Amino acid sequence: MYILTFDQNGTETDIAVFETTEEGRAFVSKLPGYKIEEENGFTYESFSAKDVAEYMEIAYNGHILPLSKFMFSDEGTVDIYWKELPDFSRKGAGMVDGATQIDAYIIPNAEVKAYIAQRERAYRLVKAHLEAKGCEADRSFHGSQDGEAIVYRKKGTQAWHFLTHLDPEFCEQEDVLRYVNEILRD
Repeated sequence: MYILTFDQNGTETDIAVFETTEEGRAFVSKLPGYKIEEENGFTYESFSAKDVAEYMEIAYNGHILPLSKFMFSDEGTVDIYWKELPDFSRKGAGMVDGATQIDAYIIPNAEVKAYIAQRERAYRLVKAHLEAKGCEADRSFHGSQDGEAIVYRKKGTQAWHFLTHLDPEFCEQEDVLRYVNEILRD
């Protein structure tokens, strides 16, 4: 199942659900100014809000969707996204396809368990390393755009210092402590 979503300037509006993206594209192709482009192996779909009338209707498979230029914040581009959702009413075959947002990062579902374990192991290792050097270490920025980070300060001081984000690049370091020591030298 695929959810059709319109996105303009970060404001998302879920529109409909389709069995396949082909069915969905048959619907969105009826939008005025609809464009589909391939670039570097990725497919981009959009339309311009300025091409939408004050009121119009898009008919598809016995459904009528009202559409209005007043749905959008400006006359700019409206991006079209397809979100695949597993159909849990059908028998499954293990891990669902797709990805999960972990902090600020999108991780393939098949890798989520290992990624979280690796991330937490790296944090505990760095925390113990910093504490052995006479520092306090903590996590900060949970829920921020760039994601959670490790911060530290010398024991007895007030000022916290940013060390690194707990991002996939950090978690994939072969030698986390060497990576941290290089950051601390800078």
